[in-house]
Amino acid sequence: MSTASDLHDQAMVHVDEAFVARHRGDIERAQEHSQKALRLEIAAAEEFRDSFTTEPTRSVLYRSAATIALDCGQHREAERLIATALAGSPPYEIAEELRDLLEQVNFERHLKLRGVTLEERELQIVVTGRVIGFGLALSDVVLSRVEDLKRMLQRTIERKLGQPFRDQGPPKTNSNYGFYISAPRSGSFALTLRLGLQMELPGFEVSSQAIGEVVQCMELINAAKEEEVKTIIGDDSYYRNFVNLAKRIAPDGDKVNQVGLTIVAQGQEKRVSFSRTREDIQSTFNAESTGTTKSDSVAKVRGRLLLADATKPSQKIQLIERSNEGGKKRHTIHSIIVPRGMMSDIVRPLWDDFVEVTGVRVGKSIRLTEIVPVEE
Repeated sequence: MSTASDLHDQAMVHVDEAFVARHRGDIERAQEHSQKALRLEIAAAEEFRDSFTTEPTRSVLYRSAATIALDCGQHREAERLIATALAGSPPYEIAEELRDLLEQVNFERHLKLRGVTLEERELQIVVTGRVIGFGLALSDVVLSRVEDLKRMLQRTIERKLGQPFRDQGPPKTNSNYGFYISAPRSGSFALTLRLGLQMELPGFEVSSQAIGEVVQCMELINAAKEEEVKTIIGDDSYYRNFVNLAKRIAPDGDKVNQVGLTIVAQGQEKRVSFSRTREDIQSTFNAESTGTTKSDSVAKVRGRLLLADATKPSQKIQLIERSNEGGKKRHTIHSIIVPRGMMSDIVRPLWDDFVEVTGVRVGKSIRLTEIVPVEE
């Protein structure tokens, strides 16, 4: 008869086999191994079901089984396993990990369409966090992400239509690609974003292609694979724009802890659980695209953005930094050079806000790499 240790070891073998199969693209075989791993790990955990003095072994096995259940898409089973673990006396750190895992289970459940039918030109966005309630949310944190997602889709459409990056002016495709938004659904703050119906020739469905590519690239950024995103997008300006918009959509680690995207592609649901925070996302560009070198000094300044001028080729902004030295108020004006791809969608929406700019010094100016709103 197998012991709990034997069952656990066998489960881990199948977990490893599932990982290898998934890496090779053999999804069916990966699922088979995951299901076997789940059955074995549950059997191992159940050996300690009534052994409340065998911590942390008991809670660790249940946590492991719940993680595998989540990987298999069995959310209800994962909930049951987590509840069983928490019903014991797990150490504080493991209890916190179990609660975090339960949050992930609930988020994955919200990502499922649950009776909502999506067309291939539609995308569901789900936001969770401490400012999100039962069908209620702090408006700024949700609507700003919806707007940035719309910008991301619009830029992707323009790129796929072969248009050069547009630094100013309204989109040229508005009449054909309008955006519609659904009412939020209760239980989480879930919205559906729809690209308006337009005449597209068979084989040239740009709207569904754009939605699929946006979700694919967001999934890659969540996995810290920006270089793969750069390969897909190609153009430096479009790439720079996409990654910076992804930063704005990403969780801030405070008010929002996860952002989920769900689409239907070729009749199958595809879900992305975006948990990587803004601070973790590093948008790096080669020296040619940014005009910087390793020897450039990094600069970080704070102030109020009072000018966002895209009418000139140099595309500059001015930042007014206020300080108080020796009882005297002092204003310092910083000239910031904005790279292509950032002025219209990233910089201009922050006009008159108090912001922090990170960049590299180029003469008396600073070449922008990142700009974020901050508390004054």
